[in-house]
Amino acid sequence: MPLAQAIATTFLHRPYIFLFLVGFLISSLLNMRGRRTVLFLVIGYSIALISEASSIRNGFPYGHYFYLYENMPGELMVFGVPVWDSLSYVFMAYASLATAEYFCRDRSRMIRTIFSASLLMVALDVLADPLALRGDQWFLGKIYGYAEPGFYFGIPFSNFAGWFLVATAIFSVFYYFQTSPHSPSLALPHAQSRGKEGVLGPLLYASLVLFNLILTVMIKEYWLAASGLLVVTTTFSLVVFLCRRRRQN
Repeated sequence: MPLAQAIATTFLHRPYIFLFLVGFLISSLLNMRGRRTVLFLVIGYSIALISEASSIRNGFPYGHYFYLYENMPGELMVFGVPVWDSLSYVFMAYASLATAEYFCRDRSRMIRTIFSASLLMVALDVLADPLALRGDQWFLGKIYGYAEPGFYFGIPFSNFAGWFLVATAIFSVFYYFQTSPHSPSLALPHAQSRGKEGVLGPLLYASLVLFNLILTVMIKEYWLAASGLLVVTTTFSLVVFLCRRRRQN
């Protein structure tokens, strides 16, 4: 299939992915400007693609899972991974990092910021992955499954551990390039997200939470929705606590 046709098919089948991607681009361009936006996009997509391609082959880092390619006819794949799937990591990671930075204000202690952002990204996945596993009940479609069903609404613990690892890798590599003496043009001030633009990241995060919660309720998975909401609110409260503690210190 020609590349242009595969791209068009992917766009037509997954418009919501590209809508959130546009949200990322707007927020990031206003908050981090062009070079850092491109850097985050490249790092986020590349690490996500490598992690997914690895996991469907050898089970690391998310556990053994598989795609149902027959339910995604004509969509663009790279190394056996749907392009739109890896792209979703980019806006989920950005929303998580921007939210952590907005509440922490100070990037001088990157380890705690990276830890907070990684927790927020895993919380998003706690909502998103069980919902995606039930994709045959909404417009996603049945696109993947696990070799062995997991403990959390069919999702294994290895998946969440993998998301934390991948999120940490994305944020760590992104920060490395911004603090490296070889890339001074990418350096950011410590208080990046104090302006009005900084609130766009948390708004994107909130929209992702709301999107997943609405769909979960629509398919009548009420316990899943309640559990996911509890995880998100608990994680958010923990991040705010960590950020306040950092400012006091």
